[in-house]
Amino acid sequence: MQEIEKNKLTIPIYLNTKIVFDMLATIEDGFAEVKNVQTSKSKNRENDIETNIGSNNLFAFLNVGIHGNHKGNSSNGETVIEERTHTPVSLFQKLKGLLDNEKLINRDITNLSVGDFVEVQGTLKNNPVIDMLSGFKELMALANLFTDNKPKNSRRDNLMANSKFNAQIDGLIKGLQADGKKDIICEANGMSVVLPTDENYFLNNNMSEVTDGNYKILGKVIRICIDDGEISLLRNTVFSKLQLDKMEEFQKMFSDPSLSRFVGDDGIKTVITNPVIMIIPIAIYI
Repeated sequence: MQEIEKNKLTIPIYLNTKIVFDMLATIEDGFAEVKNVQTSKSKNRENDIETNIGSNNLFAFLNVGIHGNHKGNSSNGETVIEERTHTPVSLFQKLKGLLDNEKLINRDITNLSVGDFVEVQGTLKNNPVIDMLSGFKELMALANLFTDNKPKNSRRDNLMANSKFNAQIDGLIKGLQADGKKDIICEANGMSVVLPTDENYFLNNNMSEVTDGNYKILGKVIRICIDDGEISLLRNTVFSKLQLDKMEEFQKMFSDPSLSRFVGDDGIKTVITNPVIMIIPIAIYI
């Protein structure tokens, strides 16, 4: 039995299998080494093996096939066939090992270039705009539940009972998570890291698995704002050109002092200011 390396026994909570598969295929010029495990014993007969990696796992969309034909006899008349398989996680570890061996992973978050492979570790938080709006929506639901038969005297009560306003909040939340895409924020070494994620690559397709935890991220740097600049959390949504946090009408919606627990003293912020970087995550793991 070979020695177990602790750093290989990771648990990915997020794994972009398409990137992993594409990069390994590029490095190895195809997948001659990816095999399915099958062990059999037979006497004096030929064994034909045909396997299809991808029919029932995360690589189904790639439909990669492996074919083998094995024949042989040992001294006792038995033929033994044994092949090894890779799982999505083991393929990720293989890719990570190849990048490490070539010293291609930058772990110095203060000295990065666009295009670098980078590994960072930090605390993950949900998109703050989604958190604020979701909390606000829950408050509205509770407030309406207990005040249905009471007169609404305050601006806060009238706002929470306003069906148009409720629809606007729902629209904002859905817009920020369109097509299963959502930003997650990582705080690492005094720097913010914006991680654009896809719910299809989360464990159990559950984005909530990674928030409020300390994880490692392996990915590729696509934007750096150290001394100046900012990254908008609305950039890929229908609201990207509206600059909602600067719109007078939008600010008025949340100007009531009783709503400050959701908005904060500085108002609604839809950007992450420098120092901040953006990484396309390949994996989020512990």
